[in-house]
Order: sequence, then structure tokens, then C-alpha cells
Amino acid sequence: MNQYVVCRLEDILPETGVCALIEGKQVAIFRTKDNKLFALDNYDPFSQANVLSRGLVGGTTVTNDGGIDEAVLYVASPIYKQRFNLATGQCLDDNSVMLATYDVELDISFEGNDVIIKYEQLETSSTTLLEIEAV
Repeated sequence: MNQYVVCRLEDILPETGVCALIEGKQVAIFRTKDNKLFALDNYDPFSQANVLSRGLVGGTTVTNDGGIDEAVLYVASPIYKQRFNLATGQCLDDNSVMLATYDVELDISFEGNDVIIKYEQLETSSTTLLEIEAV
């Protein structure tokens, strides 16, 4: 498994995102105002552009399949404004569209608070999987 230092935590302003290019794959990493980190594909399927890291972070309430309202953090595409759930990648405006998401953790005990991406290519139907960890 390869590891890549993407940036320092301080380089991601709260409520914004950054893009990391990992072996040709663009990943958008977002930081919320309470320092939670989320990562998903940077590719916006509606505009067909790699722009989601420039999107607007927000929150809303959605009703789940069980009829219960739940708070959801999302990123809105900077082009056509479709909203994607930061935790699941599900498009809130079109249920047929979902982005890949990646695990992110922050280990504040590590010197420097570097955001590190762990990259592993698995041989599963030519799909590249990423595991992202901030340490």
C-alpha cells in the first residue's frame, strides 16, 4: 500500500475542500467546521468535470427510507449545484447517482497533522480503491 501526504490539516479551511491527485485519480477532501474530514470522487457526473473540491459545503435535513428525518452534510457542485452527501456520496437531487467515498481519519498525536492518503489498487473488475487516512 502506497501512502501520499496530500497536505496539512491547516491547509484545508473549515467548510472547504481540496483536491488530491493520486496516481491519476482525483479525490476531493472536505473539512467541516467541527474538523470532520470527508473524501469522495472529485468528478461531477452532471457537468462531467473534476470540480467537486471547489463546491459549497452545507447541511440539510432529509427523510430516510424509514420516514425519519436526519441531518446530512453535503457538497453542492459549483457548476449545476447538485448536492452530494459527504458521508455516502449519494446525490440528494437524483437518487440514481452516487459517488465513491473514502475513509478519512485524523490522528492528532502524529507530528504535523498531515493528511495522508493510503492508496491500494485491488484487482476487482479493474476498479481502483482508495483508503484515505489523515494523521
